[in-house]
Amino acid sequence: MKRNIIITTLFLLVSFVFSACAPASQNDQIPGFLNDIGKPLSELKSEYPNGEFLVNLDGFPDFAASCFGEAETDYAYFFFGGHDGDFEKAMNECEEQLKCAGFVITANMLFPAMEDDMSFQDFFSMIGVTDYEYFGEEVPPAEGWLRFMYRDMEVMINTNEAVPGGGWNITGEEIVKMDAPASIVDLETLYANNELAQEVMF
Repeated sequence: MKRNIIITTLFLLVSFVFSACAPASQNDQIPGFLNDIGKPLSELKSEYPNGEFLVNLDGFPDFAASCFGEAETDYAYFFFGGHDGDFEKAMNECEEQLKCAGFVITANMLFPAMEDDMSFQDFFSMIGVTDYEYFGEEVPPAEGWLRFMYRDMEVMINTNEAVPGGGWNITGEEIVKMDAPASIVDLETLYANNELAQEVMF
């Protein structure tokens, strides 16, 4: 009896060790750079001295994104958005207060386990999301875009086809491509940043 208890205990210990060392599931493969959400712009500038201010037009359907990043990376730190105003002035004057609100990125950088040309069903099953919006022609600026919440953050993905020379061809196909423009944003941080930026942009 005692021998059986010892064997059972050893078996449970071995099982625990193997489960702790098992590879992460697809839903757990979260890019490490997401840990930088909430970092002040001034701190990021110190960490990435080659980083530059840039205005990104790909991550959102209806406004430009004020970002910071290095040229050789596949993502940019996102701080606030808008249609006009002096974005760079706000980034410089508020660098101590502005915090990283998210990233402008591509779908496969955000979800490393994805494959190209994934159906909506396969894509959302892979990331463990059941509730999403797909915008149609009733929302012209966002037509062909997906919006959903992931780990308490808002994700936007453009499912349209890029047109040579600029612009987008609205396909209407329920497909997510690996290189699709995307963004992930902590909305609370974004709203706080927008208020700060609005005070100095105009």
